[in-house]
Amino acid sequence: MPDFSSDQERQSFRNIFNLFEVMRMQSADMSVSQATVFLWVCLNEGRTQADLRQSLGMPSSTASRSLAALSKVHRLGKEGLDLIQWVESATDRRQKQLFLTRKGIALRSRLVSQV
Repeated sequence: MPDFSSDQERQSFRNIFNLFEVMRMQSADMSVSQATVFLWVCLNEGRTQADLRQSLGMPSSTASRSLAALSKVHRLGKEGLDLIQWVESATDRRQKQLFLTRKGIALRSRLVSQV
């Protein structure tokens, strides 16, 4: 049995575990990178992919793959998780802003309810 210094510490760890379970129930194949990107978008809606890469120190290829998996259509035309969407910036068409979809908002709500 793990050695926790207090019941509160044990409960905190259980809460972390529950968050992972909620993410796993959304998709058993969701990678840690994808989960990290999803959580970042939850905290930073309206920011761009470049902002995400800079903030997380994530290579462009990893960010692109994770965002594609979290969007409606995954790369190679496979169905994505439909948790986030890219929206063309009103001020710069080259930039795409990141937002949660209805499914993304629902997942965020489930995660918050676990805390």
